[in-house]
Amino acid sequence: MEARTPRSASRSTTCSVPGLVLGFSKLCKITKVCAAPDFADTKTEFGDYCGGYDQSLVLTRLFEEIRSLKSAYIKLQKAHIPYNPPKIAFADEIITSELDSVSALQSLCSWNGSVGSLINDRWSLVQELEAETRKKDSDILLLRRELDGLKSENSRLNKQIKSKPSVNKRGKDYSTVLKQLTTPSAILELFKVASTSVHEFAELFFSLMPSSDHCSNSAEEQSSFKRYSLEAYLSRTMLAHGGAEDDDEHDAARFDRIMRCCDPLDALMEHSNSSFARFCRSKYLAAVSPEMESAMFRNLDARAFVSRGGHPRTWFYRAFATMARSAWAMQVAVAARRRCSGHGNVRVFYARRGSTYREEYMESVVGAASASAAGIGVAFTVTPGMKVGETMVPCRVFLHYRRDQQDAITDLSDLKFR
Repeated sequence: MEARTPRSASRSTTCSVPGLVLGFSKLCKITKVCAAPDFADTKTEFGDYCGGYDQSLVLTRLFEEIRSLKSAYIKLQKAHIPYNPPKIAFADEIITSELDSVSALQSLCSWNGSVGSLINDRWSLVQELEAETRKKDSDILLLRRELDGLKSENSRLNKQIKSKPSVNKRGKDYSTVLKQLTTPSAILELFKVASTSVHEFAELFFSLMPSSDHCSNSAEEQSSFKRYSLEAYLSRTMLAHGGAEDDDEHDAARFDRIMRCCDPLDALMEHSNSSFARFCRSKYLAAVSPEMESAMFRNLDARAFVSRGGHPRTWFYRAFATMARSAWAMQVAVAARRRCSGHGNVRVFYARRGSTYREEYMESVVGAASASAAGIGVAFTVTPGMKVGETMVPCRVFLHYRRDQQDAITDLSDLKFR
């Protein structure tokens, strides 16, 4: 008996079993990667109806037909083993009927609103997501390699640091930063800057002091005497060696940061435990006596604040801190040179009271004409001089007429070195 010719041979179908299975496999894969489409959104995108039918019903019916088609295809395969022509013909009829149903469902929808278009859109989205995932995986791999390289470099640097011999604070090399400050020209320049700062602060200080009524001579001479006496007092207090402590003189980095601050109060706030902060507090309590502060400000609030370890943000204390920083820098440089050179070749000298004026060692604050007059001697030293090696800065002196010229000392013993 001849096998029955299936209807599929006489009727051309619009779909094929492999094509539908492939499309169904794509749809299943899409549902695994991305969320299932919302029919409400699908209606908005493609229209409320697909060929006059609700699209949700079309999709439901499509899944049912594909499920029946797969079952019929399995029956067709089983009919070949063992070979059974009646079963093959029966299965062929079922497959042909299911294909016709799927073709009918496909014809209900236009191409713009079809399920195939939705599948293609979702498949394109899946491919884009997979490409983006591969790109991110590649970026992660590159960053991981870069991180491993940085870790290895960091480990190498740590080994180099550990292999270097440790240098204690006393054995630190001063040739990098403080070496430039230990030359005679640099030390003398710092000394001149400190002396100028003391002079400017003395002028400010004197302008705040209340004037006195009693005068032994003319008002101008008395005022000049008092002004230079105050400057001499501040010079001895601020420029005397020993104010800068050793624990901070060697810290070249901190010294540089303190000197770079535009406002000395900012340096005091940032380095509140530094040698400069302690120098500033101790020198303020020594230079500005309670009587002076009370006469200027009618209170001792600033002194009490400094005594408790603080630094008041007032214009007067800012002016004092500016002067104190110059004096502190000069003393740090002097201490560094004495330590590096191994011997004390930096000397500060004063002129004794009543000694003869010597131009090579002294400079008069009242002018050269008055200094060259007969019977003129030193009343007191306003600003000390400094000698570094063979280079010297003369001291500034205030002159007066000596009562007994026969007792005048004219040799080098008139100079008192420290």
